Amino acid sequence: MTYEGASRRRHPRYAAEVDAIIYLSPTPLQVRIVSLSRGGCLIFPPLPPVPDTSLRISFRLNPDEPYINCKGEAVYTIADRGTGVAFTEISLYNQERITEFFEKRLSAGKSAAS
Repeated sequence: MTYEGASRRRHPRYAAEVDAIIYLSPTPLQVRIVSLSRGGCLIFPPLPPVPDTSLRISFRLNPDEPYINCKGEAVYTIADRGTGVAFTEISLYNQERITEFFEKRLSAGKSAAS
């Protein structure tokens, strides 16, 4: 991502390794979220091309936490990087859970480095 792309984002994006389920067709797809923010995520492997780009996604930040369920739209696909998904319906509560989870990890990493 270029610096210009990063400055246009509304929310910080965090590197992630989160398993997720995409409900795009009759068969759910297992994917991995490799980048996550309050407003969307990057999933891998890339989704196959489909006429309807709307989808549902379900994931947990930790195994002991409840699932985050939301709706999204596939906005781009780059073959070797993944599919970018913009969240179209996600509760404020779940957005805050995402931010708090990664902010705690970042501050814990800074404390450990001190």
